[in-house]
Order: sequence, then structure tokens, then C-alpha cells
Amino acid sequence: MITNSDFNKLCEKIMKIDAKVRFVGIINQNGKLVGGGMKMGISPIGDKNDDESLYCDIVTRAKMRQRFDDVLGRVSFAMSYREKVVIMSFPVKDNLLLLSAEKEIDLSTTPFKVLDLLRHRFTGHAA
Repeated sequence: MITNSDFNKLCEKIMKIDAKVRFVGIINQNGKLVGGGMKMGISPIGDKNDDESLYCDIVTRAKMRQRFDDVLGRVSFAMSYREKVVIMSFPVKDNLLLLSAEKEIDLSTTPFKVLDLLRHRFTGHAA
């Protein structure tokens, strides 16, 4: 079984992938943050209620995408390029790893670095 401490360690490693990463967290199926958090010294863009709504929304969208897994294959990650930040989500066992970053992050390499870390940590269970 994976503990919150394991999730926190994983989030800390992913946080170091790129200086532009603002947040890395593990969101459970109920839309609750169970590990990780905001990078030290970075101010959140929204308030706590906005965060909770965002988590629930992302979990709902991830569940909806699973509907097409048989036809298109499993989702490795999803990404939204927004006006203020980039948001990426990665399935991790029964949870989602959520990453937000500055828009200048390298979109061609960062998600694949995260996938590599997840594959090494959860062989056969991520991506």
C-alpha cells in the first residue's frame, strides 16, 4: 500500500524536474489532495475552495476519458495550456498526479520526464 509519505516523496522528486513547476500533488478519487502541494515561496493563484473544485473537476474528466480506453488506449497524461498556467494530470494507480507550472515550462520534455519517474516508481502501473 502506498502511504501519504510515499506520495509526498514522489511529489518532491517531480517538483525538481523543472524550476517552472509550481505545484505537484496527488488527488484521490474523491477529489481530495492526499500528498504533495505548492512549491515553497510560490503563492497560489486561487483560493482553497477553487483548488478543491479544480481537483474534483480534474478527477471527473479523468474518469470520463476512461470510457475510451478500450478503443484509444489508456491515457498517459492530459494537459491544459491556460492563460496563467499549464496543468498536467497523470493517472497514478487509483489517483491522479496533478502538476501546475509556469507557461514557459518545456512542454515537449517535462511530461515525459514525469512519466519516466512514475514508471520507475510504479512499474507497470503508470502511463
